[in-house]
Amino acid sequence: MTMRRKRTSGMTVPSQDPVGLVWVHESVIRKTVAVLQASGDPHDPHEGIVYWAGRRLAGEAVVTTCIAPAARTTRASFETSSLTNAKVVMYLATAGLELIGQVHSHPGEFIDHSKGDDRRALMPYPGFLSVVVPSYARGGMLPLTICGVHAFQDSKFRRLSGSEIDARFRIVPEFGDLRNP
Repeated sequence: MTMRRKRTSGMTVPSQDPVGLVWVHESVIRKTVAVLQASGDPHDPHEGIVYWAGRRLAGEAVVTTCIAPAARTTRASFETSSLTNAKVVMYLATAGLELIGQVHSHPGEFIDHSKGDDRRALMPYPGFLSVVVPSYARGGMLPLTICGVHAFQDSKFRRLSGSEIDARFRIVPEFGDLRNP
């Protein structure tokens, strides 16, 4: 968690910025896109949902795992059951992971949160991330700035600006080939 100072009525008080640096392995990005694209079928695509898990360490988050929950989906919505959500929590506990956020797709280019997106967030807590991928993820999700990246702060979701996304997210490459100069 990044600490910043904020002035209030002439006093300086610490405020917490719950969204620090987020590291995401490119294989998690690839698998997330594949799961989102597989929702529905090629002739009738649906919104898809994936949870990102990993660990939060020293104010940073490392996303290591993508979880595909059972979900009821339509062209314009997704819903997970209480039983499915309990299975996700059990999976996290067994694997020693934390829920970092969720990623879901939208039809078209709309990447803001709907009221339904706010209500269906699995376990929002300060710093919880919700990424909205446009066009059923048909165009992928990189650069991440094509997505709506929302952080849960002050009891609501706030969409991060493109510069905030660039400053806070690091996509970790799977392979670095330095054999040829």
